[in-house]
Amino acid sequence: MKKLFRNEILIKADKKDVQQFLLTAPNWLKWNWAIGKIETVNENTYAIHRDVDALNKDEIVEIKAVDNKIICQSTTGRMEYQLVFELTDQAGLTKVTETLYPTNNLQLPLTLLAPIAKHAFNQNLQVLKEFLEAQVTKL
Repeated sequence: MKKLFRNEILIKADKKDVQQFLLTAPNWLKWNWAIGKIETVNENTYAIHRDVDALNKDEIVEIKAVDNKIICQSTTGRMEYQLVFELTDQAGLTKVTETLYPTNNLQLPLTLLAPIAKHAFNQNLQVLKEFLEAQVTKL
């Protein structure tokens, strides 16, 4: 698979807490502003609906943990993809490396799509960081 982009961020939160948060699909509503609704299809598989125009307004996503990674596999929509969050400990913080791999033959110029998608996903990572760090300070 060829990556479309990669983002990284450091979060002041325990790696296990970050992992559990990302694995719980309804939590995505708290940090991904475009998602309006998430419904469980079956164990670890969710129907995601975005309230805004997007490449994938509706999609089915399977979310699973493999070692220190959270793998989100979208199998419907205009762009099928695998979104991988790799979590590593770094000096008391959790480094989240987010990589997006298109998995279908997308009929769009990826060189134009990549910087737009990278920026949008990075903004969501910033919200994730702020949300999780606010949770840590409440403990």
